[in-house]
Amino acid sequence: MLGRHRSRGSNRPPESLLSICFSSNTTAGQFTAHGQETDEEIRKSRARRGVNKSVRPEAAPDEDLLARERGKRRGMLLRGMTRPSRPILTRCFARAALVVAAALLGGDACLAADLDWRRLGTETTEVLADVIRIDTQNPPGGETAAANALARKLEAEGIRAEVFESSPGRGSLHARLPGSGGAPPVILLAHLDVVPADPRGWRFPPFSGALEHGYVYGRGALDAKGVAVVELMALVALKRSGQPIDRDVILLATADEETGGKAGAGWIVQHRPELLGNAEYLLTEGDHIHLAHGGRKVVQVAVAEKTPCWVKLIARGEGGHGSTPPAQTAVTRLIRALDKLRRYRTGVRLVRPVEEYFAALAPLEREPLRSKLAHLSEALEDPAFLAEFTRNPRQNALIRNTMTPTVLEGSPKTNVIPEDASAQLDCRLLPGERPAEFLALLREVIADETIRVETLLSFPASSSDSTSGLMAAIRKLAATDLGGAPVIPSVIPGFTDSHYFRDHGVASYGFVPFVLSEDDEKTVHGINERVSVENLRDGVRRLVALLRALPTR
Repeated sequence: MLGRHRSRGSNRPPESLLSICFSSNTTAGQFTAHGQETDEEIRKSRARRGVNKSVRPEAAPDEDLLARERGKRRGMLLRGMTRPSRPILTRCFARAALVVAAALLGGDACLAADLDWRRLGTETTEVLADVIRIDTQNPPGGETAAANALARKLEAEGIRAEVFESSPGRGSLHARLPGSGGAPPVILLAHLDVVPADPRGWRFPPFSGALEHGYVYGRGALDAKGVAVVELMALVALKRSGQPIDRDVILLATADEETGGKAGAGWIVQHRPELLGNAEYLLTEGDHIHLAHGGRKVVQVAVAEKTPCWVKLIARGEGGHGSTPPAQTAVTRLIRALDKLRRYRTGVRLVRPVEEYFAALAPLEREPLRSKLAHLSEALEDPAFLAEFTRNPRQNALIRNTMTPTVLEGSPKTNVIPEDASAQLDCRLLPGERPAEFLALLREVIADETIRVETLLSFPASSSDSTSGLMAAIRKLAATDLGGAPVIPSVIPGFTDSHYFRDHGVASYGFVPFVLSEDDEKTVHGINERVSVENLRDGVRRLVALLRALPTR
């Protein structure tokens, strides 16, 4: 964005944001009958439990580590304490003692103290690799197998999951982790279908789930099986911690997002609205943590999206043998129409959410760009600045409607002139645009009554409040976990399934707690799609912290 040079750097997490309510980070087992224990006894106790005294940075797991971890106990271990115990009892001591007693009697062997995020990251990596190996290219989708794989993981953790199909093979998953009931639920949403992947050019086969140099490779690693697995593991971490948040957490891993979501999220909202449970907030894909100048992190949260207006142009003409062509054919008519659209430039329009987005980015830039972004409407009137600004494809897409030819169909044989030829256009409209008016513009530009224009996918644009309680929780996460990184409400040129839930009254936001380099971002829908093990581990940790930071009632 804005032509920044991003650099990939390490993002070692701070100590866990989860903790039990001992002010000294001590466990019940560290107290003697008189309420304290010597340092030597503490050291010996930790040695018996295999817990280090302090948390040390460790490298991301490689293939050998993952192989060693397979088959081991999946329970999360207690991390080491960060400072010696003090003889202080809190109001939570009795509760913690009960948890420890339950663990000694065979219950869950972990508290809501510092969870072993490194082990959790390894586990998350394994689950993602397994799900990537399930081919869910859409079309045709076939997401049921992936949904069942996630359901098995949840049920092994004691979390009930349901898999249902909108049609044979088009499965989605629903799970709900109960909270204390003080506030409405929050939904974690991701999709299980992926775009097609041609294996040519890939470093590893796109459905291999290969691991190399701390990265998991495969179609869906970022978009969006990686998101689904991180959300699932956040539920697992909360369950294992023994400390529920104030809200129920609902997980939806859906079918069909890549072709519009009608057989996934759209079907759920229409046919199973009870699964939404009167939720207040929803988190899904859309934006993430970016790297600015000097490695500074910038948290961007999608509060609005452009809307799709996918259309199909169909040309008709006289068919026949390729050796004796008529003056015009369906193919030549279609080419002429596409060339007119190629040469047409839609008008510039700066909508308020986009203007506010660039104004929020302005303080991160140097002059004179800072002032121009702060007053973008005036700056775009300068032809030189407009040319420079729109040279960046993403920025250009945020200030005008776009139309991109993507699919061409004609004759199946070289020497046959087809009677029909067609092209599909991926058109994206700014918030406030009316699809009917845009289609009228297309017909006017083409100016050929023999070209039929059909709508494939279209729905109104939507947005969510940038000052909500969920946004406040993200700002708290940025302050505590990301060094005070700025949080910027963004507008994305793509679209997600958020609109289905906004229409249902759920405030929906696009935010994945990954720190992504520009190179990582380019792999989405491209070759060598990948996600780092570090992002998987930190993504679960950050998401748990974010859920705990949501306002209570």
